[in-house]
Amino acid sequence: MLNREAINLDRIKRRVKIVCTLGPASKSAEIIEAMLRAGMDIARFNLAHGTLAEHSRVIAEVRQLSQKLRLTTGILVDLPGLKRGYGSMREVFGEHLRFAQLQDATFIALSFISSAEQVVEVKELLRERRADIPVVVKIEQAQALEQIDAILEVCEGIMVARGDLGMQIKIEKVPLAQKQLVKKANHLGKPAIVATEMLESMVESPTPTRAEATDVANAVLDGTDALMLSEETAIGKYPIQAPETMGRIALEAEAALPYEQILREKWQDVVPEINDATARAACQIAYQVGARAIVAFTMGGTTPLRVSKYRPRQPIIGVTPSENVLHRLSLAWGVLPVKMPESLSLEEIFEQARDIVMTTSLARTGDLIIITAGLPLAVPGSTNLVKVHRV
Repeated sequence: MLNREAINLDRIKRRVKIVCTLGPASKSAEIIEAMLRAGMDIARFNLAHGTLAEHSRVIAEVRQLSQKLRLTTGILVDLPGLKRGYGSMREVFGEHLRFAQLQDATFIALSFISSAEQVVEVKELLRERRADIPVVVKIEQAQALEQIDAILEVCEGIMVARGDLGMQIKIEKVPLAQKQLVKKANHLGKPAIVATEMLESMVESPTPTRAEATDVANAVLDGTDALMLSEETAIGKYPIQAPETMGRIALEAEAALPYEQILREKWQDVVPEINDATARAACQIAYQVGARAIVAFTMGGTTPLRVSKYRPRQPIIGVTPSENVLHRLSLAWGVLPVKMPESLSLEEIFEQARDIVMTTSLARTGDLIIITAGLPLAVPGSTNLVKVHRV
C-alpha cells in the first residue's frame, strides 16, 4: 500500500518543470528548502562558477532536503566547456565529467557544443566511465543551431541558451529560433529547457516585469518542458519568490493550452514504432473516455516520456522501481514520478495503479484511468500495453 505521505501532490498541478541555478544567494539549507517548497524541480549547478567542493556540499543538501519534503528533485550539472571549442572533448570536459559521475548527477549540460560529433564523443567518454547520465546540449552556438536535427538525434534533451545564442545570431532571430528549437524537440519527444533572463528583473525586484511574465507564458504555450532561472536564484535578492512567481505564471498559461487540438496536431509527430503508437493511443483513449489519469509503468524511463510527448490533459504518473529513473522524470512535462517495487504480474500493475490514484485522490471508485506498460515487464523500452481500467 502506498503511503500518502510519500508523494507531494503540489507538483502534479503544474506540467512545466522549473530549473533553478544555485549559487551564493541560494546555498543555505533554509533557502534551498524554501525554494523546493516554492516549486524547484531541478537544481542546476554551473561549474563555471564556485568550487567543486562547494557544489558537492550543496548537492548533498538538496538531496537531504528533497527527501525530507518527499520531493523528487533532479540534479543538473552544467559543464562549462570552451567558448572557442578548441581541444578534444576529453580535455574540455574530462574533469567535470568525473565530478558529475561522482555526484551521481541526474543530467549533465554541455556548453558551447557546435556539432553532433562532439556530443557523440562526450557520450563515448561517459561509456568508458560506465556513467549512465542523460546529456542535455545547450544550444548557444550558431553552428549548433544549424546542426540541430543531428544534435537532437544523439542527445537526451536541449537547453535554449538565449544569452550566448543572442551573441551568435541577430537578436531579432532569437525568438523564432527558440520556437523552432522547442518544436523540433517536441516532435522527437525530447525535453527542451528555455533559459536566460526569464525573470531577470527579479535579481533586484520582488516582482517581474509584464514583459517577462509574457515571455514565461509564451515559452509554456510554445511547448517547452522546463523553464530555467539563472541569476535570479543564483545571485538574486529573491531566490524564493522567483520560482514561486514562475510557477504561478506557468499554471495560468497551462490552463489556456488547447489540449485536444495539440493531440490532433501531434499526428505529425508519430513514428512507426510500437512504443510510440502505444503512448499516443493511451493519450487518445484518455481524452475519448474522460480518464482521470494516465499511469505509465517504466523500467528505463521511456514510457512516461513517450506519453508526455503527446501532451495529454490528464496527469501522467510515472511509476518506476529505479531511483535513477525516478529522478530523470523530474524533467518530463506533466509527469509526477512515483517509486514503487517492481511488479511481477499484470495483476500487481493494476493493483499498484489503483492504489496510486486512490491514495493521491486523482481518482475515486468508479472512475476510469489509463494504464500503460511494457510486456515482458522487466524489459526496458517495450511499451506495448494500454488498458482502460475502472477504479
